[in-house]
Amino acid sequence: MTSIQRLGLSCLLAGLFGAVAAAAGAQTLDFLSKETPIGPLVIGAPYSADGITTLKLKLFDGTRIERKVTARFYRDSAGRIRREQTIMGLGSLTPSDESPMVVTIVDPVAGVIYTLNPGSRTAHRIAIDKRALVEPPPPPPPPPAPAGGVTDPGAPPPPPPAPTEEALGTRQIDGLTATGRRTTRTIPAGRIGNDRPIVITDERWESPDLKVLLFSRHHDPRTGDVEYRLTNITRAEPAPGLFAVPPEYTIADAPPQ
Repeated sequence: MTSIQRLGLSCLLAGLFGAVAAAAGAQTLDFLSKETPIGPLVIGAPYSADGITTLKLKLFDGTRIERKVTARFYRDSAGRIRREQTIMGLGSLTPSDESPMVVTIVDPVAGVIYTLNPGSRTAHRIAIDKRALVEPPPPPPPPPAPAGGVTDPGAPPPPPPAPTEEALGTRQIDGLTATGRRTTRTIPAGRIGNDRPIVITDERWESPDLKVLLFSRHHDPRTGDVEYRLTNITRAEPAPGLFAVPPEYTIADAPPQ
């Protein structure tokens, strides 16, 4: 996961989960980290939109939990990105009834990320390697096979079957053509004490034109359902001031990533 994705994830998770983070589990958190539309550099495709993430969870006693968080996104023609996120679930830490706002600005031209706190008028600046926005890091090498084909009796059990992918064709989402795919993973019966197979599905619809995720649905019986939707999309160039730190803010530098 790149530094940009980690930064976007921290804002999203604080806003979405609050009290239900422990119940949702690591699988859902890992899924959400992939939904933040801040990733590789995209030039010449400006837009503004709302990103709505919804978590639906049913507890063992039948209680249903539904949480929804909306973030505002902007991207200019140079590939700069601004993300505005209200952090929910922190009411006990603030004297007012208003939830705090966190703004993230990713500037690949200057090679920095800013995290703005409008309440205190402060900003943290992190230097980033511009190459990370253009070329993803190579995958780690596979583990070496046991010598002579002998399996270590103390080794962990083999991984579950590889996921299967299914192309879903194309459809229109909010006026954009989207290409979809579904990934299905199965945990065999007995692997984690389960008396039947557990089927986990991920459905994703992406815009080849805008190069963003438009809709996704993650289903895992262990952690609930998570849906993400990009809506209210505008293709106009955002105002340049959205990608700059206001002059009245105090900027503190963080260690480079």
